[in-house]
Amino acid sequence: MIKEDSNHDTQNMNWQELREFPGPAEVKVLREEKDLGAKTMLLRVPPQGKIIPHSHRGVVQHYVLDGHYETEGKSFGPGSFRLMPEHAEVAPITTEKGVTILMIYDAVR
Repeated sequence: MIKEDSNHDTQNMNWQELREFPGPAEVKVLREEKDLGAKTMLLRVPPQGKIIPHSHRGVVQHYVLDGHYETEGKSFGPGSFRLMPEHAEVAPITTEKGVTILMIYDAVR
């Protein structure tokens, strides 16, 4: 169930250290429905950051807001959209100058 207070002024939200992520990053959680595994968040990976290989239980969407990241020989910059299916194995993700991504985790079926 979505809470009624799910409207956010992201400019005034503080970045939080993300400890459960497979690499150094900061996050602003916009929506989280733990019982469904659904989440929407802004993710900021610092310059020279690396996300180690991992997998997702459900569908995950990436929309790059700022910066660039590279994975599997491809570069994703501002405006890039990436859709990863259920149980996708995610290759290492690196960023030279940092990246901010809108990430949407769909509910796990």
